[in-house]
Amino acid sequence: MSAPGFLSFQRTHDGIMAHLGVDEWPADVPLPAEAAVVETGDGPFWPYWRLVLEPNRTVEVVVGWFKTSLPVEEAAEWFVNEMAKLGWQSDLTGYQQTAGWHELSFGHPVSGVRVEISLHDWPYKQETTALIRRVVEHPWAPVAEQPLELTAEIA
Repeated sequence: MSAPGFLSFQRTHDGIMAHLGVDEWPADVPLPAEAAVVETGDGPFWPYWRLVLEPNRTVEVVVGWFKTSLPVEEAAEWFVNEMAKLGWQSDLTGYQQTAGWHELSFGHPVSGVRVEISLHDWPYKQETTALIRRVVEHPWAPVAEQPLELTAEIA
């Protein structure tokens, strides 16, 4: 984590990454009111924001692992309903479900953003974990050549 208002970036082999606080989670992907960051033996698993730099595009990924006291079926229903309220469309072709596990997929028709939510039931803990992945693909295009005077003003 970093000081408020500043992200501490780390370089990865193909881009950059920064850990986020729960208050920095994207507003367009709702979380249940009592959702908390999952903790492992090493401590909290903080959400992160990653930019993957590829030759013809930049892929922006925000990932978070949260826990809630909602049973897995209720958590799945909650996410489907709340995402719909924000204009997300459920991709039923990607929907998978087994006992104690739900895999949800959404797309936003205006922004083109994709969200994948994997819900897993932990009965002995009386909680459900949600691994959420929000993906945006930004095409890369080189800046058009401009007259030398304009280029100098920009620099």
